[in-house]
Amino acid sequence: MQENLPPCGLYRTTEPLPGKEQWVRAGMLVYFHNHSQQGPPLLLLPAENKLNRWVFHDKGYLIREPGYVETLEGLKDESLYVLAEPIYLSREEFIPEDTLVQLGYNRSADPILFLGQFEDNAIFFPDSGLKCTSEVFDLLEDVRFRVPGQDGDRHH
Repeated sequence: MQENLPPCGLYRTTEPLPGKEQWVRAGMLVYFHNHSQQGPPLLLLPAENKLNRWVFHDKGYLIREPGYVETLEGLKDESLYVLAEPIYLSREEFIPEDTLVQLGYNRSADPILFLGQFEDNAIFFPDSGLKCTSEVFDLLEDVRFRVPGQDGDRHH
């Protein structure tokens, strides 16, 4: 297999997986592991969405074609971000810069922004959001913080 594989994380398939075209088609959200117990890299498909974040199947599909990895389109992590600039929805309606958003995806790997909302002394994110294109990635700045006792890595 290839020496310089991309990091583990979220990707969009741009081509079907050779030999597994029926299950792994173009335009799907996948979690890519650059390693597996068998050796070759591995693709995991989404199982269910909980709180706007995907939980992936434990078993996946080995990538046996070395060139296939290069066809995967990298995605930003499902995480919290702030907008670096406003997003205009219409002439009068916009989402202001510095708005706290949660980035999620649908099964087709389209980005979805969930806008943070205050309720009492908590911030929550609704289960419906604004479907975007990958151009929105350039408008997102990381929000860095820790919550004691929480494990931030949900995919390993």
